[in-house]
Order: sequence, then structure tokens, then C-alpha cells
Amino acid sequence: MTRKTFLCATPFAAAALFGADAAREAPELLLTDTTGKPLRLSQHRGKVVALEFMLTTCPHCQNTAKLMSRLEREFGPRGFQAISLPFNDDAVVAAPRFVSEHRVTHLVAAVQRDQVYEFAQLSAVVRHSVPIMVFVDRRGRIRAQFEGDAAFFQNEEANFRTKILELLKEPPARPKAGQPDGKQGTARTVSAVRPATSWESR
Repeated sequence: MTRKTFLCATPFAAAALFGADAAREAPELLLTDTTGKPLRLSQHRGKVVALEFMLTTCPHCQNTAKLMSRLEREFGPRGFQAISLPFNDDAVVAAPRFVSEHRVTHLVAAVQRDQVYEFAQLSAVVRHSVPIMVFVDRRGRIRAQFEGDAAFFQNEEANFRTKILELLKEPPARPKAGQPDGKQGTARTVSAVRPATSWESR
């Protein structure tokens, strides 16, 4: 199965140079899905969320997205949400076409590449393979993260199911005093800070 790699051609924030921290709070993502509706990661607080940072031209990413649609149909009633986030240079145009061509039924929204690096705390000076999977628990914490060349993808469906079921078993956080249900305070918002043209896809 072909996996694509991409490279940052310019330096990024120092905090991103040392890889991703374990069990950290997921930053907010402010996006627009392929139907034109606003999409915020925080609106799914209380659910287990699987984020696929992907390229629409990557066959492995395409197959992972199709798997995520199947798993959302199965586990969605129990609180699982799948979201694919293409970051091609032309992702705004490519994302709706991807949904139509591959008949995925879960949420898809274009994202800029710098947002991917900041959200996933990836190094800006080495190559990375896609898809990049990030699992967020019911409390809004990032609990697992895998790049496309990780062993996690060698038995992909079984490993997806294991991770989803593991996180679904956990109860959501109780709201703090003075906060409505599902709100645990304001998360840092990831914003694009450099143009996508400063990246190279291989």
C-alpha cells in the first residue's frame, strides 16, 4: 500500500520540533466541512473522535477514510465521530470531489498544512507519512497519534476497533461548576501561520 510523505521546507515553531506529547488537550480546530457548514472540534466534546489528516491523492488515506465511514456507522450510536481532514494545496476544491468519488459518509473538511503540524506537534524538519491518525477522547484529550508508516496500520481495522472501543468505555468528564454540559474550558485554537506553498509533497 502506497503511503505518501511530506516535508516542511521552512522552520516552524520551536514547540513543534520535539514531537507530540502524550495525553494532551486537543487544540480547537475551526473549519468548514464539504457542505459549507462550520465545523469545530469542540462541538464533538463528549464523543470519541478519530481525526485523519490526509492527502486526497494518497491511496492509503483513501482506504483509511472508507474504513472510518464504516466504523462510524457501526460505533456512531455509541458516541464515535470520524473526521477526515485533507491538506492538499488544493484541499478546498479536492475535498468535496473526494467525498463524491469515494462515497465517504463521515465529516470531511479541508485544513491547511501548518495547522496539521501545529495540532499534531510534528517536527518541521523531517519527513512525515500520511495518513496521520489522532484519537481524541470524550474529555477532549489527544490519547493516541500514529503516522502512516506506524505498525498501527499493519492490522488497521482491528487496531482501529481496539482503540475506539477502549476510548468508548471511558466516561465523559463531569462539567466544572458554572460550565454547561460538554464544556471543559477554552482550548487553544490552531491557526494557519504560513502558506501551504512552503511545503513539498513526495
